[in-house]
Amino acid sequence: MSVSVFFSNKNIQIVVGKCKGNSIYIDRLIESPMPENAILNGVVVEGGAEAISYKLKEMWQANKLKGDADLIINSPQFISNRIEMPVISAVNKVSEYVDKQTQSDEFARFTEPVKGWYLLSSDSKENKQYVVTEVAERKSVETYIKIFSAAGINLNSVHDGVSLATKMLAKCVKDQTAIYMILDAQMLVTILYENGKYYYNSTRRIFQQNGTSEFAAEIRSTISGIRQFAKSQHLESPITDVYVAGMDADDITMLQKYLSDTDHDLTVHGTAAPAHIHFKKWTDRFSSFIYPVAGLCIPQKGSTVLTSIKKTDEGYTRKRELFIKAIPLIILAGVLLLVTLFLAIVYWNSKQRLDEIESYNSNPEVIQAAMEYDKLVTESGIIGEKQGGTNNLQAALASYPIPDSSINEKILEAAKSENVNVEFSTYDSYSGIFAITASAYEVESINKFIAKLLAMDIFEDVDYTGYEWNDTDGTWSINVTCILSAGDAEEGK
Repeated sequence: MSVSVFFSNKNIQIVVGKCKGNSIYIDRLIESPMPENAILNGVVVEGGAEAISYKLKEMWQANKLKGDADLIINSPQFISNRIEMPVISAVNKVSEYVDKQTQSDEFARFTEPVKGWYLLSSDSKENKQYVVTEVAERKSVETYIKIFSAAGINLNSVHDGVSLATKMLAKCVKDQTAIYMILDAQMLVTILYENGKYYYNSTRRIFQQNGTSEFAAEIRSTISGIRQFAKSQHLESPITDVYVAGMDADDITMLQKYLSDTDHDLTVHGTAAPAHIHFKKWTDRFSSFIYPVAGLCIPQKGSTVLTSIKKTDEGYTRKRELFIKAIPLIILAGVLLLVTLFLAIVYWNSKQRLDEIESYNSNPEVIQAAMEYDKLVTESGIIGEKQGGTNNLQAALASYPIPDSSINEKILEAAKSENVNVEFSTYDSYSGIFAITASAYEVESINKFIAKLLAMDIFEDVDYTGYEWNDTDGTWSINVTCILSAGDAEEGK
């Protein structure tokens, strides 16, 4: 629920309700007289702020109200206008445009103006939007802030009541070219609609007493002035209907009779709540609560005068300066945060991987397989050592000289070619020495035989001792010692 508060010269009005879509739902209507001499012609007089704060606090407590509030006022210190501008989506750009549009002499009387705006409607096809601008005297807005603060109430926004009511009441006149008149104490607001669309509004003070013919004449004079204005603007549709609010039934009846004698083409209507406004009760009181009811539907897109004050406030400026100075630190903090996040992700991934490895290593099946692997490696080492020894033995065996028949054949073949007779004596396997006895009729034959033995690769060395003569058969003989060469290990593999 929202709480809309309206300050008039006569009363403080509070409406509790909500705006949902195009509908307004009213939960409570509260009204109490404004403290005497607190507000004059829409301006809070000196000493009046304290009285209004006390009254507000009293009303809040008596009615058990909670939450923040939106203030609706009609004051010469708060000027609102409707402007047409190109469609601009950025709020700060619209604020710059509004600032330029509110530089005229109309606002020169403000010593320290604060500005705000809110969006009414937009037409993207025609690239235009309608915005309500609000310009106020800073001190007057600060007074309202202090009033609510002293009452313990947070003030959300301050808005002009006429502009909000203008939008809401358009649904009452529908498509007519009509005048809507709202009387609040002695202040009369007149709104002109052309074919159901807002065209113009004015505010004037009523000096005559309600219920008198002079009062009716003053109202008629205002209507006549608006009709003359419409004629000067060349409005195509004539004004045929007048709606009045803030007047009791007797005043309306007298006004109808008065105009029937002078303006036969005008029809005067009282104000009834339109179909889109829903009351729990007090439907007949809508005429007196138009401004605070309209305050329930404050457009959300815009920038209020309160926002403007906050932006120009010294505290805000200091905060802004501190924020600007803190930007490098904020950026550094952001970078450090990113680095921290990156390291955290790396740590998390590493830890997850480590957990997976530890889980894998602690798996009984993996441990059993590792033990079997270690056993196989050990056994493989033992087998390798045995295989190495076997290979060495095989090489040694392959290199060991073997006095086989081929050696005998080569010796015999060399002896035969030189007519030398050979007798094989001994073979020492440890030293590889082969002993033979060679005999021949000629010593020269024996020498040639020994030379052939020396030329053979199968012998590492050939040694022989002195010759002997044999009387028995008339031959020379000699003892020959042959040392066999080591065999080729590669060949032995």
